[in-house]
Order: sequence, then structure tokens, then C-alpha cells
Amino acid sequence: MDGGRRRVFADVAVGEWYELSSAPITTRQLVMYAGASGDFNRIHYDQAYAAEAGLGGVIAHGMLTMGIAARCACEFGGAGAFVRDISGRFLTPVRPGEVVRMRAQVLAKAVRESKGCCDIAINGDVDGRQVFQGAATVAFAH
Repeated sequence: MDGGRRRVFADVAVGEWYELSSAPITTRQLVMYAGASGDFNRIHYDQAYAAEAGLGGVIAHGMLTMGIAARCACEFGGAGAFVRDISGRFLTPVRPGEVVRMRAQVLAKAVRESKGCCDIAINGDVDGRQVFQGAATVAFAH
């Protein structure tokens, strides 16, 4: 699915899958995210501190992982659709250099408040290790 192409609610099928892979997470990305979010916890940039904290090294911000999940939901919906709701749990840390693969599956379709809505499950993994589990509702304009 091309995230720039407009989708039609009627053409979305329950059970349908959409997959997105991030670029490898970089230390620069973590620094930029810290600046944008105001989350300067040292576990996200100080290798020695993160290791001392028992994390085995620097980890990505959980909300950066959530952002990748949200991007997956947005691209699934395509142009003109929007994410009405999203939630999730961070299961294991994501580290610099790792590629996060998000998979969204349509669980249900319904018309709500005159919008066609799809409820989707979103699961994220890094090389088969589950890092994220969540859900979203994507609404379509028509």
C-alpha cells in the first residue's frame, strides 16, 4: 500500500495486513527525539549509564517506537484517512542499529459517526523479538 494513495473504506478487508519497516535506529535520531520530546533520560544516550542501569546499553525512547507504529497505521490508511485512536505496550527495548518491523492487521470494520473505521492490531518486532503490541482505529473520509 502506498501511503500517498487514497484508499476507499469499502475496499479494506477484515484480516488484511500491512507491513512497514523502519530505517535502522540511529544515535542521532535518539538525540533529535530527546530534543523534540524533552525526554533527556540518560538511558537514551549515555552508554555507560544505561549499562549501569541494567539495560545492557542505550535504548530508544518508547514513544519513538510508538511513532513507528503510528506511521504504520497512517500508511495503512493512506491519504485522506486519519488515526482516531492508538495505544500500545513496549515489550522489549529497541536499540540503536535495529530495524523495527511493524505489522498491522484489520480486526474489524464499522461506520462510526459517519466515518468508515477500521480497528487494527499492530505488532512490532526486531529480528523476530517482539518489541511492541498495540491497537489503533483508522478512519476514512469516505
